Amino acid sequence: MSIRATSLENIHELAGPTGVIDTRGRPAKERQRVARAARSGLLVRALPGIWVPATHATDPAMRAAALLTAAPNAVLTGRIAAALSWWPELPVSVVTASRHADVARAVGYRFHRQKVIPGHVIEWRGLRMTSPARTVLDLIPELGGHAIDEALRRRAATLAQLWQALRESPGRRHNNRRAWLLRDSRDEPWSEAERALHSLMRDVRPRCRFRTNHRVTSAAGVAFLDVAIASLHLGVEADGRAFHTSPASFERDRDRDTALAAEGWHVVRFSARQLFNAPVEVRTRIESIIRHRRRVSGALPRRGQAVP
Repeated sequence: MSIRATSLENIHELAGPTGVIDTRGRPAKERQRVARAARSGLLVRALPGIWVPATHATDPAMRAAALLTAAPNAVLTGRIAAALSWWPELPVSVVTASRHADVARAVGYRFHRQKVIPGHVIEWRGLRMTSPARTVLDLIPELGGHAIDEALRRRAATLAQLWQALRESPGRRHNNRRAWLLRDSRDEPWSEAERALHSLMRDVRPRCRFRTNHRVTSAAGVAFLDVAIASLHLGVEADGRAFHTSPASFERDRDRDTALAAEGWHVVRFSARQLFNAPVEVRTRIESIIRHRRRVSGALPRRGQAVP
């Protein structure tokens, strides 16, 4: 019988429920079996004494399970916590975690001693990690407002929960930036392009009352307008590359816009490039559109009164 066949038969019983093998404290014979499996290419060492199947060695969930096998009291943080629980598309090159005990360094892992209070720790499929709100705060220094936008869009955390998590994490570096971005998120953007649109809408003159992520129903189904001035049946959309460049999204947007036009809505679109690079021009154009909509709808406000 070959070494590879023998290893396949014998190592399965050594693995835990996650598929991770912990050889620390194991009898010499079991460690030798694992070593043979590693030489045959079946296993890869993730951390000292911790082995995972070679076929899943780069899988974030497997790498996280290996870490928590090595340090059960550790808490997954940052990208790995987001990717495993609510943001699966987020790339993870390094698994980060807080720890209460020493863990040997290993390629692809980074440990820190930042305290995470129990209220900010959740369990997801047997893995301990920071709550979505705390994870967003941890990602802000790297990803900025994008982390907030994704959490709000995916309903992973509310703005109130993010503020609560910030209040419960005083004295941290970058907290001033976190607070500024949370204030800037008061209209709950779902993307960086929407964030830019909301910011310039707050500067539109004369002032107008607008709603964000406004739910509308038409023959095309339920949709959410990035910005809506409901009294004027005016919608303003921020078209970012992430959601509006595929052929399917292009067709879907046009179908929705024409269905809304049949219901009396006028929807205008601005690209992310316009919003980022020419905000003054975009705001001026929106102001002109608002004035025109008021004229044609007869919804002229009294002097000094905001558009409803």
